[in-house]
Amino acid sequence: MFLSNGEMQAAAAQVHQISAVMTNAINELGSAHSWSGADSDRFQREWDDLVTSRLTAAANKLDGISFEDIKDVLLG
Repeated sequence: MFLSNGEMQAAAAQVHQISAVMTNAINELGSAHSWSGADSDRFQREWDDLVTSRLTAAANKLDGISFEDIKDVLLG
């Protein structure tokens, strides 16, 4: 459970970092000295569409959450 905006921002940063590490690993798979061809291209496209985009969306949502906004909603 996150207790502060700072913790929420740290969690978002971690998700962004995980996404970057995974994207780099996938890109290395598709480098000239590794996996190439139609299967590689399809995998990279699907990875971007299904995983990277969702990680980015999740991190952006975490970035956008403010406990002050939530508190205002709850307390009216």
